[in-house]
Amino acid sequence: MPETAPLEIQVPPFDVKTLSCGLRVLFLKNGDLPLASVDLMLPGGTILDPEGKEGLSALMTAALRNGGAGKLAPAAFDAALEDRAASMEAGADKENFTAGFKCLAGDFPDVLGLFADMLRRPRFDPQRLETDKADQVDSLNRLEDTPDALTRVLFFRGLMDYSPYGQWASPKTTAALTPSDVSDFYREFLGPRGGVMAVTGNFDEEKTLAQLEALFGDWKGGAVQPAPADARPSGPVIYFFPKDVSQVFIRYGVLGVRRHDPRQVPLEVANYILGGSGFTSRLMREIRSNRGLAYFVDSVSEPYNVRGVFEVVGGTRPDSVKEYLDVMFQVMGAFAREGPTSKELAEAQQSMVEEYAYNFESPFTLAPYKASLDFHGYPDDYLATYRDQVKAVTLSQAADAARSILDQKNWILAVCGPDGLEPELSAFGKVVKVTDIFAPLPQP
Repeated sequence: MPETAPLEIQVPPFDVKTLSCGLRVLFLKNGDLPLASVDLMLPGGTILDPEGKEGLSALMTAALRNGGAGKLAPAAFDAALEDRAASMEAGADKENFTAGFKCLAGDFPDVLGLFADMLRRPRFDPQRLETDKADQVDSLNRLEDTPDALTRVLFFRGLMDYSPYGQWASPKTTAALTPSDVSDFYREFLGPRGGVMAVTGNFDEEKTLAQLEALFGDWKGGAVQPAPADARPSGPVIYFFPKDVSQVFIRYGVLGVRRHDPRQVPLEVANYILGGSGFTSRLMREIRSNRGLAYFVDSVSEPYNVRGVFEVVGGTRPDSVKEYLDVMFQVMGAFAREGPTSKELAEAQQSMVEEYAYNFESPFTLAPYKASLDFHGYPDDYLATYRDQVKAVTLSQAADAARSILDQKNWILAVCGPDGLEPELSAFGKVVKVTDIFAPLPQP
């Protein structure tokens, strides 16, 4: 393939304002479509769930959206959105609460008012809350039906060492939550402190800013993020969940980096080469293309405000588990010792630079991404400089970043496959059999 110049991208001008409540608002106007949207991020998330009440943040945000707001009961609130063909949602990730909506431009002022009611005057209708709780209990009960989901629970619980980042809601803890738990949690933690909002699309900025100030200017409160503390994994250990499946699901990982770590971008480049680039990655080439051991294998680097996760995920036939793991550890070991080649580095940098342009395909994609960067404290010029940061990564930086992660010995391996795999797995470390992903994990 001939070399081509990187795709040109232009960072559009965001107009940034701060409301009286401290909420930072990013405006990105675009009149190509008669649509407008709001995306909001607030500090909080599942790491704030009290011990024994795991699942509370997820239930609170579900009830926030579904339980009615302001003067409108749940059915009336839903109807008000449906009449305007608007979608609205709320949720909780590990480190933040999220909320947002999208609607036709002509309905934007009305839907923004409904959005403010949802955030500031939720009704938490008891009947809807019970329905939300039953839905979440049912969803949690079904986690063990899917190897991907159950290994994710085992992996995070094992790697994050029972820290707030490793805790997981269970059917028991969720079923025990009460309406007062939800309302008390809402009053304590949901507020504008540290929040970032993106307003995107076809709207009148002056009128929208005035409406936002009227709706949110006197809003108070919000979560104070706990002082970050890194997890202390007790690996190396292999958590094995026996299940009659045709494909063994394997999830390996170690602690990664924090946000803003100098290794973050070099590690992203190294990860792209190792397993993050699909068919061109080393892991995919050696495990699937050369040996046919797996349909897929992928690696991911995910930073948090504490040390995050570096993970390799894949699946293989029950009769090829040992060979799959042999090759996986060999590829990672060689990459830790030798790092990437200059050819791999150049190809990865070119691909990453070009793929970064996908963030700019739509203002409705770009604005939430920019809001997330601001929320997590990245520099204002991060959008404009990220590609230069990728291109500036040297061979030694990529190699050092990979080595610092892959040389860790306290790794966690979560495996779901047919009973009887323990002898093959034990060739790689201590095997701990698990039959309930929500029970306390047996110590290795």
